[in-house]
Amino acid sequence: MNTKLISLLTYTSIGALALTAISCHSPSPDWNGTWKLDQARSHIPERIFTISMTPDGMYHSGSGGETANFRCDGKGYDEKNTTAFCTQKDSSELEIVHFKNGSKLFTVHWKLSPDGKTLTIESSRFHTDGSVTSKETQFARTSGSDGFAGKWRNLNPLNGRAPILQLSIGSNALHYTFPETEIQVDAFLDGTDADIHGPLVSQGTTIALRERGPRELSSTTKENGRVVSVGSWQISADGRLLTTAYWAPSKPSNKEVLVYDKQ
Repeated sequence: MNTKLISLLTYTSIGALALTAISCHSPSPDWNGTWKLDQARSHIPERIFTISMTPDGMYHSGSGGETANFRCDGKGYDEKNTTAFCTQKDSSELEIVHFKNGSKLFTVHWKLSPDGKTLTIESSRFHTDGSVTSKETQFARTSGSDGFAGKWRNLNPLNGRAPILQLSIGSNALHYTFPETEIQVDAFLDGTDADIHGPLVSQGTTIALRERGPRELSSTTKENGRVVSVGSWQISADGRLLTTAYWAPSKPSNKEVLVYDKQ
């Protein structure tokens, strides 16, 4: 046989074996289990919560690209897959109740401190099993001087993240859920877009996970096909820590890093 042909076949066989070795690794079983958010090790870039009000009484609020528009007139307004009803007690206190398919989903209570420098938002989530979870978040005023209108800095941003993450991984797919928010995902590990399911998740929101090694995944989150964040998931060598990182494609240095301890 021709020497060059022998060499070519040899190199081709070696290359095929190498590719097979690379592609045949399996995800580590350390992914499986319940994980608890470690706030001391986690970090979220500062986000400003902005509230404005039009002369005719329409509120506009937003943070990190998420916005809401409503009036406190007791009428229903469509907001993020829910119908919201707002009532205002006075200039320093209001409450918003969200319903979905006729059932109360959650309530949000805004209250200003007497000096107007602190905004406290108390939220209660009503679960399908009858249980209720509540959270309190405080914001410090950075601009504005009258009523709710102005810019507000979140004093404890990690309170907005679900504390428990549950994972179950197979040879080519991952199931994960955040029980508190009822978010659930079943995703293949080949970069295929998978729907993110949850009462407050907008339709058309997907995540694609791709295996980078037994202990590492890359992620791409989209809204109606538009990439809104990319990131990574990584398990420590001892299997005790899970670190997730997310960032907007246009701001790679502005990362949200969440660290979870295995329970």
